[in-house]
Amino acid sequence: MRHEIEDIRRLAATLRENLMKCAQDTGVDPVHDTRTGTRRLQATLESLVRELPEGDAGLAVREAATATMQTLRKIRRAAAPVRDLDVHRKLVSKLAKRAVDPAPANETKGDAETDEQQAVGTAIGSRPDALETEQAGLRASGVEHQADDLDAWLKHRRNEAAQELQAQAKRLEAKLDRRLRELDAAMRGQGGRRMRKKPPARVALDSFACLASEMQLLDAANLHDFRKGAKKARYVAELAVSGDAEAANVGGTLKKLQDEIGDWHDWLVLADEAHAALGEGGAELTSLVEAEREKHFVAAMKAAAKLRGRLMGEWLAVSGTAKRRPAKKRPARSSRRGAPRSGQAPSRSAEKRPAEKRLAG
Repeated sequence: MRHEIEDIRRLAATLRENLMKCAQDTGVDPVHDTRTGTRRLQATLESLVRELPEGDAGLAVREAATATMQTLRKIRRAAAPVRDLDVHRKLVSKLAKRAVDPAPANETKGDAETDEQQAVGTAIGSRPDALETEQAGLRASGVEHQADDLDAWLKHRRNEAAQELQAQAKRLEAKLDRRLRELDAAMRGQGGRRMRKKPPARVALDSFACLASEMQLLDAANLHDFRKGAKKARYVAELAVSGDAEAANVGGTLKKLQDEIGDWHDWLVLADEAHAALGEGGAELTSLVEAEREKHFVAAMKAAAKLRGRLMGEWLAVSGTAKRRPAKKRPARSSRRGAPRSGQAPSRSAEKRPAEKRLAG
């Protein structure tokens, strides 16, 4: 288990470093990296548990890994609202800017920011927000004033969530350290046992195929859960070593799927936040947010159908379950030389041979 121990230690060290940063300053980058770090480490632990021997042989490692994953979920839940609000504030800023200065008609999707990290921008707080400049109070547009109000509401909620994360960070860090020590000891207790691993691309495709089977019909009610399952499969693919082209291809496809659905979900939640923060007084801005929500829902459903088909095709190819044309059946032959085929009369030489042998004897 030497390689598995090294991988877990490496990922845990990065996660711990970012969690310590959150205890001091809940900036955009450490919060994002903390949340992502929990998912990467959890994917590694889930892969480890899958390969453990059944019964008592793998019990100690299985229990330690499960306890560690429970701590990872607590860390992720503490970081999630802060990260989400960072994304939503940036969306409000972009929407208000677009209302004043619409993007050119020939703007392509490739020019738009779709990645979650890009959606937040270089750093909220490292420079004044477009909605917090001196000119903000001079705006005459109702949409811009409503955007100011919504951003202030989101910022207040973000500060509250960040304070909660800071308050929990040191306690969660200590708990993570304890769980990791227990896991390390349990894994070293397995000695030099070698793990029989499937290629990460195959494991990711198996995970996605199971997800696709469980959620055959997608709609607004289950699309976000489908995204979370796809994200989980993506992190499994990314466990591959550098240069694994198959894993990189699968991981890239899963990320595209995750990003498309994630864009829709951000607008969905932002629409609810706009209603809660502005009420009837934010009708103009809320209608723009809802229009974005509907547009991204259509795009997410199209992407889900297209990329789901692509990934399932790859899974069928690697799993060997794709339908093949059946080979033509040939009449069975007896192992006895000279035996006739089914429906064929025996030759004269075949009839005489036994008698000749008896005479020769």
